[in-house]
Amino acid sequence: MKKIIYSLLALSLVLSCSDTDDHGVDVNNFDGIYFVDGTSDYLIDNDGAPKLIELASTKTSGSDRTYTIEIDESSTAVAGVDYDLASSSVTIPAGSSSATFAINGNFDAATPEGVTLKLLVSDSDMTIVYNMGIFQYCVSDIAGMYSMTTTYGFHDFLPTFDTNTQDMEIVEIGEGLYSIADFTGGLYSDGPYSGAYGTGPTYAEITENCGLISWSGQSDPWGAMVPLEGGENSVDANGVITINWYCEGYGEFGESIYTPL
Repeated sequence: MKKIIYSLLALSLVLSCSDTDDHGVDVNNFDGIYFVDGTSDYLIDNDGAPKLIELASTKTSGSDRTYTIEIDESSTAVAGVDYDLASSSVTIPAGSSSATFAINGNFDAATPEGVTLKLLVSDSDMTIVYNMGIFQYCVSDIAGMYSMTTTYGFHDFLPTFDTNTQDMEIVEIGEGLYSIADFTGGLYSDGPYSGAYGTGPTYAEITENCGLISWSGQSDPWGAMVPLEGGENSVDANGVITINWYCEGYGEFGESIYTPL
């Protein structure tokens, strides 16, 4: 018998909105399968929890019903790289109207831009389609007090004030967005620039996403403050933050390491 590919949206509308379809067919007597949650994306967070997909039937049966799970060739997600499929089939047990199967995503391979996965679930009579995107999603939580140590590569008064250690607070101002009150490690506030040039703290806003630190549009009194070329800007597994900054106005640069208190 020729397989029928059911539109997921159309099927869900038929099942949820009316006892009959537009042609007067009694959908209560329809014997078919559908996905309970419809099409949805898989956001893989730091915990790497699997995506559970529930397959349901419009009717119960006195025997087990097994359906094959296949990957459509139009998918951009790669099995064994972006995800693992726990089983190539799903079985709705006798007397039950639903069953779940799992997709295990790879957090390290995932990206914020995402990839697509198209699943085909079928038996001898029908095939239904499940489309989803697989995306990397990180919960950012770096706000708090730190002991900040900055090692300077260049400023006007080296070799004095070659390093500086002080307590520093990182303040959350949005989801994944933070403010640092003295981005150049105290050079402009407690260091020699304060007395010589009358400077104050260099405020800056940074973004943290999946352990990577980035920023743009930040400046000191003389020019932009940008990531130092080739420098590390990241958060390690212990929550230690490393930021390499460069001031374009007069060439100051340094590495600031923030250790949680």
